[in-house]
Formats: sequence, C-alpha cells, structure tokens
Amino acid sequence: MKHKLAGGSLMAGLLLGLVSPTALAATEVVPLERLHVHDVILLPTVRSQYVARFTKPTTWQVAPSSQVVVEFQHSHELLPNRSWLQIIVNDKVVKHVPLTHANENGTRLTVPLPVGLLKDFNTLAFRVEQHYADKCEDPLDKSLWTQILPPTQIIFNYTPTVPQVSLAGYPYPIIDPLTYSPAKVHYVTSAQASQQELQALAFVNVHLAQQAQIHEIKTRVSFEDQPGPANEHVVFVGKGSTIPDAAKYQASFGDYALQGGQWMNRRTGQTLGNDQGLILFFQAPGSAEHTVLVVTGNSDQAVIKAAEYLTTRPKESTLLGNALEVPPGWSASGARGSKVSRFIESSTRSFQELGFTIQEVQKINAPPITYHVPIVGDFRNQNGKLWLDLHYSYSPQLNPEFSSLELRMNDVSIANIPLTNPNGETDKHFSVQIPNELIKVRNDLVAQFHLEPDKHGWCVDNYVDNSWGKIMDNSALRVEGGVSSRMPDLGLLNNTMYPYSKEDNLQAVHLVVPKDPTPQLLEAMLGFTTRLGRSTLADTNLRLALSKGFENVAGDRHVAVFRNSSDALNLPDGAHLLWKPGEAAQSLLRMLGLADINNAQVAASQAELGHGIYMEQYLNGSRAISVFTASEPAGFQALGNLFETDQDFETLQSGYLQQASLLNRTQINPLNAITYHLEKQKSGGSGWFGWLEDLRRWAVGLPWMQIIFGMVAVFFIFLILPVVVQRIFRK
Repeated sequence: MKHKLAGGSLMAGLLLGLVSPTALAATEVVPLERLHVHDVILLPTVRSQYVARFTKPTTWQVAPSSQVVVEFQHSHELLPNRSWLQIIVNDKVVKHVPLTHANENGTRLTVPLPVGLLKDFNTLAFRVEQHYADKCEDPLDKSLWTQILPPTQIIFNYTPTVPQVSLAGYPYPIIDPLTYSPAKVHYVTSAQASQQELQALAFVNVHLAQQAQIHEIKTRVSFEDQPGPANEHVVFVGKGSTIPDAAKYQASFGDYALQGGQWMNRRTGQTLGNDQGLILFFQAPGSAEHTVLVVTGNSDQAVIKAAEYLTTRPKESTLLGNALEVPPGWSASGARGSKVSRFIESSTRSFQELGFTIQEVQKINAPPITYHVPIVGDFRNQNGKLWLDLHYSYSPQLNPEFSSLELRMNDVSIANIPLTNPNGETDKHFSVQIPNELIKVRNDLVAQFHLEPDKHGWCVDNYVDNSWGKIMDNSALRVEGGVSSRMPDLGLLNNTMYPYSKEDNLQAVHLVVPKDPTPQLLEAMLGFTTRLGRSTLADTNLRLALSKGFENVAGDRHVAVFRNSSDALNLPDGAHLLWKPGEAAQSLLRMLGLADINNAQVAASQAELGHGIYMEQYLNGSRAISVFTASEPAGFQALGNLFETDQDFETLQSGYLQQASLLNRTQINPLNAITYHLEKQKSGGSGWFGWLEDLRRWAVGLPWMQIIFGMVAVFFIFLILPVVVQRIFRK
C-alpha cells in the first residue's frame, strides 16, 4: 500500500468543522493484497465471478478522479465474439470488455471509480463469460480461463474530513475498521509510573486491540508528548502529577482543569477525590486526523478506575460527550464471560463457537471453503482423537456421477462425499476422523464442493446452473480421549497467544516489568498486549494483572516477563536464560548462560553483541512463564514491532527457546546450537560448538587473524578443494 499526502502541512485552524480540501488532498493506493487477495485471481469455465470487498473510510471525501486499475490476461483460444470481462462495483457494471486477441497478455485497464455508488462496505467483482467454440463445447475445458493479476488496485483520491469525536463512539476514530492503514497510537505515561498506572495502560491498549481485531495497531511509548505522524493518536495514562504535558490541551478539557498536578472541576472549583477517575476524549486542536485521550485521576486508584470504566463490558451507557468523571462508588462487574476459546485444546468446539458462520458456494466452479483452525492440544502419540462432524446441504438436480464434497486437512484429502440425492439434501451429517499426523498448531481445513449440473455433457450449449452447496455452523470438531498439552512452546503464541488467551477477559494473565521500565520495554509489553487483544474478544470487564517483579504474582496465573539482561529479577524455578556481565566491559557484550535442570549455571556461554532478543517459555507447576529479554532499547522496539506486525509475528517457530535477530526485518531462530551445547555440558563434554565458539571469540578480537582466516578459506575453496574432488572422481 502506498500513502501520500499532497499539499504540505496542515492549514491553520478549522472552519465550521471542515478542513481545507487543497491542503489535505491525499491519495491512497490499495492493491489486491490489502483486500486479502494474495495471489492471481483465476476465473475458469464458461461463466465465473470473483468478489473482493473494500471499504470507504467515513472521514474520506472521495474525489471523482479515483480509479480502479485492472491488469488481466486470458486464454488465446477464447472466441472474441462470445467472451467478455465485466468490472462490477456494488452490483453495477462499470466496464464491459470483450476478450480479444489484442488484450490476451498483460492488459492494463483503467476505470473511473463510481464515487456516487460507494458506501462504508463495498464489493468489487470480476465476472467473465468465455467460450472456445460456437457449438459442442465442454464448459469445464481447460482452455477457458481469465486471470486478474496482482498489480490490480484501487486508487483513492480523497480529502479527509474531521470525524465526530465523542466517548459515545469510542474507540472510533482511534480504531476505524474502514481504514487501510494500521491505527497509530502514541502512549504518554511517566518514568515514575506506578504498577496501577501501568496496569491501566495495559487495560486501555488491550481494549483497543480487542475492538480492532484483524486491523493492525502500531504503538509507541514516551515519557513526554513528543510530536509524531499527523495521523497518530495521543493517549495519556497516569495521574495528573505524572502527565504534566497533558496540560497543553487545557482548552479542550471542558469543565475540568489540570492545575499544579491536580485535577479539578471548573464549575465547582473542587479538586477531584482520590477515588474519582477522569476520562477526556477530544479532537486534537488544528488537526483533522488525530485525537487525544486522557485516562487519569489524582491517585493510582482513580487512574485504574478510569481505565476500568472506559474498557468495561458491556459498555457503560453514560459514556457520552468529551469529558466524563467516573461515578462515585462505581466498581467493575464481577460477572463471568460466556465466550469460549477460539481454538481446539481438549474440548469439542462447534463451528459457531470457533467464529465460523454458515458458508455457501455456488455454480459449477465453486471456490473452496477454507477454515483456519488453530489446535493447541497435542494429539501426537496419544489416545486422543479428533473428529470432524460435518453438517452440509446441497441443491437438487446435480449430476451424481461427477458431484461430490471433498474434505482436505493441510492439503491432504481426508474424505470425498458423493452428492447423489437428485432432490438435494438439507443438513446432511457426515463424520470423519482427522489423522493425528495431519494435525498441526496452524491448520487449513478445506471443504471443496464439486458441483456439476445434471445436464452437463458434450454438445450442451445451454444449461441452467443453479447449483449450490452449504457448510452449516452446527458442524463441529469433536475431541475424544485424552489430549496432552503442547507447552512449553513459543510457537503457540503466533497463532493463538495460547495459553494467555484461554479466557477472553484475560483473568489468568499477569505481566511483569522491571522496577524502572524504559519506554522501549513498555513498547514491547504493549506489543504483547496488542497481539493478546487481537486474539480475544471479551464480553466482560478485563482482569489482567501487572506488577513490577514477582512479589505479587498469583500462582495460578500465566506470566509474561519483560526484562533487561541486566535486571536482577528472581524468576521462578525452571528458567534457563541466565545473564551475567560480559568479559569485555568496554563493549556491549553480554554472556547468555544456560542453566541445567537443577538451575546450576554451566560454565560455557553464548556471546551476543547487545542487540539480540531472547524468548523463552517454561512451565512452573501448571502455569506457563514466557520471558522476553533484550540488552538494548533497539531490541525491545523490535520485539514490540514483532508482536504488532502480522507478517513478522508469523515467523515464530515451535520451541521453548528462540532468538530474534535485528536485520532488515526481524528473523526468528531457535537456539539449536546453544541447546546442543547445553546438552553436551550435562553429559560432561565440551561439544564442538563450544570449541568453535571459543575460537571465534578469540579470533574476532584480532583483526590480523580475521585476514589470515579469510586467506586460508579462499585458498582452500579455490585451490585445494577442486584437486580433492577431481581425484575422487578419477577413482
């Protein structure tokens, strides 16, 4: 996606809620990939259609110069007089193109976007009629195809308008599901923030992420209000005395004022009580694109109460206007949620519980129905079984010889169900056991209807194709027998955030940070909570906990620890990642030591240059503890970006110990070499890795040795190795 603002800086002031179109004229290019189309669109058979969905953000005044640019190609065997492509927006044909020999390869077509037809949610369809013969034509012939190519895109020319900002609509416009760019949030708190203030920070961020769901969020943290991008929203969280920079927005506080670090009511002249939380939400003065949210009070108790009130579920009906004082005596509800986990662990789950709605496909070339099913239970080498209890329906008048429903698990066929009833079926049931060897953490379950009309055959030039198939939402994935846990496994995080997401209100989650966390470390913590929020959707108030250190961690909570390599956190038993001062004090060198099963540190260690990220997960009793360690601020910033960026986050692999390196994009690698070295230490051997590592560390400190090693390597590769290979082949 490309995004470009034209016209330079924002014109001063707003006039009657409108912003100057000249100053804010903008262009946003939305390729097919942003519409969740990740490959070429294939349109096969005599008639075919593909529908993509796109949005028009509420704050965009779209200009008539906006366009749809379509790049396509088609079979050279199509008859130009009988074959065509239509571009359709919201069910209206905006372009009809004959498929001729002149446009069969890489043709680029520009079509004006019909601005008057646009709504919040829209459809862009590509429909073809294609023939290779005038008579006696096979409607499934392989020569019948057209492809819509990835460079296809929508170009929006627009002017942003000022949104309506009110607590009644919160979290809009911070979270706007109609936009194409990630939501950008700048949190401002204090270097002296208390546990309660940081917990309030986590509450606000998790709630935003739960509202965003599939929409990406990018966060940063500062201890002062530093300027950022024009479309970045500012969120202050903390006591009035710890967020003094909020005072520069005094003119937007309405009946409230921040004076001498204390919040007061202008109308009454009274200072707010220590149990009175305050929430302020308003448009940033002079900006059409970002808002300011203040979650505050005059005490730690007031701040956490303000955060709980803002994020409570169901939403409080009194959340109105731009400023709200939490009602005296209010407390969050203790009701338990009714939602179930959106993954398979050890209990049967219906498609409806997993968030899968009824799916229907139509026509002779019906597309596959794909379900992305995360499975966190371990069915390997166990007596547990996983069954698919499928409920499906299909239309009458299908050819029983050629029509079927194929089921695939991770690209392997597990069943093929004939569709033989000439009258069709309604809610037909079929069960099949999914082989344990096919079950992964991340799974694609595919239902492929092969629908062929009853009249299908050679020389049938006109037939009616009213065929359809449905997968019902009362289908289920049924668990039988005992299923063990896959933990500890960091790879479970990348698909489900398991086990932290077991309860959508996060009542079993505890975050641990150092006594004096840096902004970068808090960015990593917020990245984790962003991913956690996007993986859950609570129907009751949030209950995650946070502390500085392990002093107040309940024994039944899963813990996520964020620490500097120099922090003296007393981790519970089981951790392997131990840090000690480096041998080269003048450098950024740290020594990563590994502990044996008795938690006694081994002598050898792995050197790293201070910018790495280390991730470990282990079990302490029945709870999981995940530890995220970095030596430098850049490491924590990269860790936060890892959690917040879908593409990077999916690189997390299975394993209990992993390292992320800071290259052009974050790369995740299991610490296989270190783990091997650890095992050698347990058995009393030094291991080849330890010897090589010691040699490398010695050589790296000597520049002339690097030159010698390089010369020896070149000599061996280009002179010695060819001679050896030649002699081997002569023999």
